[in-house]
Amino acid sequence: MGLEVVVKDVLERGHEEANRIKREGTDEADAIIAAAENKAREILKERREQAVLQIERRKNREISSANLEVKRAILNVKKELLDKAYDEALGVLAALSEPERESIIKKLLESHTDSKRVFSNRSDESIVRQITNLEYGGTILCSGGIVLENEDGTVIHDLTFDTLLTSVRETSLKQLLEILNV
Repeated sequence: MGLEVVVKDVLERGHEEANRIKREGTDEADAIIAAAENKAREILKERREQAVLQIERRKNREISSANLEVKRAILNVKKELLDKAYDEALGVLAALSEPERESIIKKLLESHTDSKRVFSNRSDESIVRQITNLEYGGTILCSGGIVLENEDGTVIHDLTFDTLLTSVRETSLKQLLEILNV
């Protein structure tokens, strides 16, 4: 009977030791699994945050791009309107009556009294010759207005309707670009 008790005792201790090792293994496995799940949650959270940031950046780029497109479209429309206004103004100036043209040419002549020669288009030649004592330099291609020149031809004042309107259009376009920040 002594041997049976010893065998039984050894077997019981073996079972207890096996159960203890099994519990420790299970506890260690549970700890590893819990750590892995925590790490997976952290990675998932980090990836979600990165995805949200990427989406936000993309959205901001899309909005900026759309805003720029709108500004360009507005600028194009305003430029077209300026061009149309320029063309219409040039047409109106070209179609002025003779007394109206004479009045404008007088004012243009008064603006530069240091000139010696004057040029105009063919239809304004008679008006120019009639209202000024300056030497008539000849005809030029323009919608109206005059070009004044000093005696030696070194200073020229281009006061044609075409040039004056172009100057106004360029100034207006610059102001428009400044307003639109383009």
